[in-house]
Amino acid sequence: MHGTFADCERVLDYVADMGFDVLYIPPIHPIGCQKRLGKNASPEASPEDVGSTWGIGSHDGGHRDIHPKLGTLGDFKSLIAKASDLGIEIAMDIAFQCSPDHPYITSHPQWFRWRPDGTAQYAENPPKKYLDIIPIDFETKDWRNLWDELRDVIIYWIKTCNIKIFRIDNPHTKPFHFWEWIIETVQKKHPDVLFLSEAFTRPKLMQRLAKIGYSQSYTYFTWKNTKGELIDYVQELTETEQREYY
Repeated sequence: MHGTFADCERVLDYVADMGFDVLYIPPIHPIGCQKRLGKNASPEASPEDVGSTWGIGSHDGGHRDIHPKLGTLGDFKSLIAKASDLGIEIAMDIAFQCSPDHPYITSHPQWFRWRPDGTAQYAENPPKKYLDIIPIDFETKDWRNLWDELRDVIIYWIKTCNIKIFRIDNPHTKPFHFWEWIIETVQKKHPDVLFLSEAFTRPKLMQRLAKIGYSQSYTYFTWKNTKGELIDYVQELTETEQREYY
């Protein structure tokens, strides 16, 4: 049975009792059907496979819409309100990428890179390959309208649901000047909004993301394993210039 916002709301007391004050949820948007991944990222999906929540967009809508099996917008607002009553904020996932059947593909094909044969290059995060995702071309000739639309996606969730924490998926694979612009633009009107960087990347790029405005960062690859390496890393974070921005 598919989980819902109502299911999550029923366990919020348990979450609060454990001491958490932020609840992060993966993308809540419709999931694409074309090229949908199966279990364990298998390229062949069976009819019962739900796909990856990061393969965003279908006939049910895109980044401003909610997967119908999760519930309604009203259900999501109810979850947020209950969480707020318990002192918990909802952190929302923002993944600027599209499934092959996202509405943007047909309404704004100029926002994507197409091969001469009309196909699109799927997303990669080496060594991973995501056949269910078509990357957005952030440097398209129509970049201004694209950037405005993506900014407005974030503004929509701030205004509609009072979301104040956004976990940004793979920011290091998009232009840094895009993030610098979007964070500054959003925080001018909503200075209490936090941007959390989730990046599979090296320390210098993580530091660059921090310098352009990300509030917090985390990575799966710090390349620190031994006791000595961990001690050096904590000292680097707390006793060098990194303490000022990272």
